[in-house]
Amino acid sequence: MRKKREKTLFTQRGSMTRILFYLNAVFWLFLSIYTITDMIMDGNELSVFLVGFFLLVNVAALFFSGKLLDQNEKLTYIFALIVIVLNIGLAFTGVPELLYVTALVIDVLILLVLISLKNIYFK
Repeated sequence: MRKKREKTLFTQRGSMTRILFYLNAVFWLFLSIYTITDMIMDGNELSVFLVGFFLLVNVAALFFSGKLLDQNEKLTYIFALIVIVLNIGLAFTGVPELLYVTALVIDVLILLVLISLKNIYFK
């Protein structure tokens, strides 16, 4: 009975976390395009490639974190946890803007759900 309940809980929270990771990846893609466009308008053409590269790496890491959460392994959990903690730090870089605050709220939600899944990954 307990194993069945844990499996159901893992499936529900895992699906919710995966959807939040995908939503966050799409949001950060939009935010990356906005940031790059804003930098070009301000005349920062030199640094736009570097910033754009790292923002797109962030989007890819968020997407793959969501994809890998299906696997019930410690390393996938640790990878997702590291990605979301780094993403929270990245969201703090632009906190006065509403878009970055929204990204920060989504990141914190993902972190809270990931923390609740810890016992399932570390049996």
